[in-house]
Amino acid sequence: MGERATAEVVVVGGGAIGCAVAYELARRGVTVALIEAATIAAGASGASAGGVRQQGRDLRELPIALRAIRRWPYLSEELGADLHYRQDGNLRLAERPEDVSALERRVAGERALGLDVRMIGLAELRELVPGIAPSVLAASWCPSDGYAMPSLVAHAFARAAARLGARVLQQTQVIGITLHRDRVAGVTTTRGEISCRWVVNAAGAWSAEIARMVGVSIPIEPRALQMLVTEPMPLRLRPVLGSVNRRLSLKQLPGGAYLIGGGWPGRLDRVTLRTWLLPASIVGSLRDARAVYPPLERARLVRGWAGIEAIAADEVPILGTVGEVEGFVFACGFSGHGFALAPAIGELIAELITTGYPSLPLDALSPARFGHRQDIS
Repeated sequence: MGERATAEVVVVGGGAIGCAVAYELARRGVTVALIEAATIAAGASGASAGGVRQQGRDLRELPIALRAIRRWPYLSEELGADLHYRQDGNLRLAERPEDVSALERRVAGERALGLDVRMIGLAELRELVPGIAPSVLAASWCPSDGYAMPSLVAHAFARAAARLGARVLQQTQVIGITLHRDRVAGVTTTRGEISCRWVVNAAGAWSAEIARMVGVSIPIEPRALQMLVTEPMPLRLRPVLGSVNRRLSLKQLPGGAYLIGGGWPGRLDRVTLRTWLLPASIVGSLRDARAVYPPLERARLVRGWAGIEAIAADEVPILGTVGEVEGFVFACGFSGHGFALAPAIGELIAELITTGYPSLPLDALSPARFGHRQDIS
């Protein structure tokens, strides 16, 4: 890159979201620099459960999920990479009468927004998931949901962006953002200066730090969330399983191993950003997964990890611009459920930058909902 360079847009963060934004901008002929402090998919995208789901979301983000899922079946061909994508559906389980009622209300709201989701009873549930626990009373079923491998997706977007001319700079930290009359003018990195007119803040758990560089405060905090993997077992579970009243995301990978997530906390050192598994979370996660899917009791746990996620105060993505700083765009705060949205987020942020008008309204997800601004020291 040299000591000084120029790009129209600098995207900060090499996860699935940042890489998708860089790709969509490059497709539109925009000169892009993608800056990643570590390596592609080193943050949340390297630790995600990989769910590609629409149901169970905040209704403010559901239209984006609907848009994204329409692209997922064709993404491997578009990016020229195997993303391990499978569209085998998603089940959200209910074990108590009150949970069934709550699930029915949620399904009604989702259907009203156009999602193909419905309630199913025990007979159909047992056909879809042989071995489901007798405690499960009903479930919501979305056949167009599925999962993919997040690290593969992030790398595929990054490679595709590079083929279109984007510069992908890894092991490069952003240490400052230059403003001129409250307009983005450039980015200072550990490799030098990049003049630009736009910065996209897709820095995940580091998004609040990047925002402070332009004098904006956003309520995002990093949290360590746990993932567990079992030994390979005979293939028998096709849909992804979630739960109304349990922390659960359960899927069986093509190789037979079960991947268990759902938001169980790990331990995070906020200074070094090192993470550790918590014994109580391991026990709790296995207990909840086995409670609804007893065949897991025969599967031996072989490894686990805790990845760092960026959790917004209301656990809903932060998307769009702030009025005080022209050219600074937020694409962060995905709170553990942003991976599936990446193809649509890339499109919408690219549209915002190139035309000023994303094809889906982002007002409900705007950073303005928090109303925070601080002076630059």
